Amino acid sequence: MISRLRIIENIEIVSLFLIFLLSDTATQIFLKMGATHLGDPSFSDLDLFLNYLKDLVSNFYILTAIFFVIIAFSSWLAILSKVDLSKAQLMNALVYVTVPLASIFFLGETMTQLQVVGILLITLGAIIASA
Repeated sequence: MISRLRIIENIEIVSLFLIFLLSDTATQIFLKMGATHLGDPSFSDLDLFLNYLKDLVSNFYILTAIFFVIIAFSSWLAILSKVDLSKAQLMNALVYVTVPLASIFFLGETMTQLQVVGILLITLGAIIASA
């Protein structure tokens, strides 16, 4: 019975980590899309800056990113209620893997061989350190 409860708890923790990773990755992708769509803010003219702020708070990509931030924050709090921070933070490093991979797929960005090696090292380090 205890073994079965432990399996269920582990499935819940893994599910929360997946939700966190996906939502945090989605946040970064949508923020990039929003920033690209909005362009650079102008600080030299108050009217242009106010228009930028108006566009910022009504931008679909930015609003979607905020939605995913809330999901990531909520799932992170749930994770922290179940896992030691020292272990959770190490698994959080996997965001450095998912964001570059998603940026290739969704934004058409490219990656150097050195970045690929870095991603593999981060993944290996997160696995070893959280074991």
